Amino acid sequence: MFRIIFLLTLIFPLLWGAPTLKTMKKESRVAIVIGNSNYDDHELSNSHHNARKMKMFLEKNGFYVYYGENLDKRNFVRLLRKFNKALKPKGVGLFYYSGHAAQTRGKNYLITLDNGILNESMIVRKSISLNSIYSAMSESYNRLNIVILDTAYEAPFGTLFTPQKKGLAPIRTAKAQVSFISNRANTLNTSETFTQDFLQLAKIKGLELTALKKRLESLRRKHHQPSPYLSIARNQPFYFVLPNHIPSADELAYSKIKESNDKHALNKFITTYPKSKYTNKVKQRLQRIKEEEALAQREAQRRKFREDAERATRKAREAKYKADEELRQAYKREQQQKVLAEKKAAEKHDISFKLTKPEDVVKKKSVKPEAGQERQIHLE
Repeated sequence: MFRIIFLLTLIFPLLWGAPTLKTMKKESRVAIVIGNSNYDDHELSNSHHNARKMKMFLEKNGFYVYYGENLDKRNFVRLLRKFNKALKPKGVGLFYYSGHAAQTRGKNYLITLDNGILNESMIVRKSISLNSIYSAMSESYNRLNIVILDTAYEAPFGTLFTPQKKGLAPIRTAKAQVSFISNRANTLNTSETFTQDFLQLAKIKGLELTALKKRLESLRRKHHQPSPYLSIARNQPFYFVLPNHIPSADELAYSKIKESNDKHALNKFITTYPKSKYTNKVKQRLQRIKEEEALAQREAQRRKFREDAERATRKAREAKYKADEELRQAYKREQQQKVLAEKKAAEKHDISFKLTKPEDVVKKKSVKPEAGQERQIHLE
């Protein structure tokens, strides 16, 4: 039996390949939706409303839905068994739960009603193991399994006790499984709008899961809500509302690079899809980018030459101005020295200047003549 299961796990992926729009229209879609609100002393107001909205949306888009509301463990397990039996290979399975959840010993559990949990050690026996849900869905060999959890609210056990760690433990899923969880590991979900935001985007026609993931992260940030944990399976495209056309691998790859200027990405497309109808367009864009880069390089060289020439001209002008200024200053000093020399020479030969000196002043002394003599003037 083990060998048969092992061979099936190897053969099925080879047979399926990438799903087409035609196969998606025919594939089985089965979902289970559960909303638990009426806990004893810590009732949740929106969980059952969120579950009803999810049920209506899924049924409208081709899912057969197993629905439960305010379930105890017995009825929760009974509904899960019906859901697991309905899962078919190559189909899509979806599990949605809105209500209380908790972690203990590194594992996650969904809290049912009337659970009788009095302490953390009772969580394992009295709750639903999230790992068991993932495992059961994996054993159905579905093409894709989706788990959506709007959980991890505060006080899952009211005033009885508080678990040692908040929220949910880290979740590790298989390759063909997708997880949309309202909050990241070890954090509480303080928002009641996760399901509302998810449905707002899931209703968009032709929105693939990868794009849905990115938009949901952006929307939660925009609304200042807790960051969700989102994990998307590779090579398993899925649309809640099917588009009119599903792009091929080369078409999808081309849509991501058709306006790109990344030469590495363009060359990778050419190498990966050499016979694609878009390859010539990519080659033309690559050639255009190379020509634009060469033109930009030449323009940069011309600009650098002009800047260097302007810099050299400016330096020459500054040097000439400096030299001229030095000549003017030298001429000015020369003229000043000449004027000073002329002034000194003039002072040296000026008679009136000499007479003004004390030693050149003529002193006159009057002498009274004796009787019978003439009056004389003596010069000293």
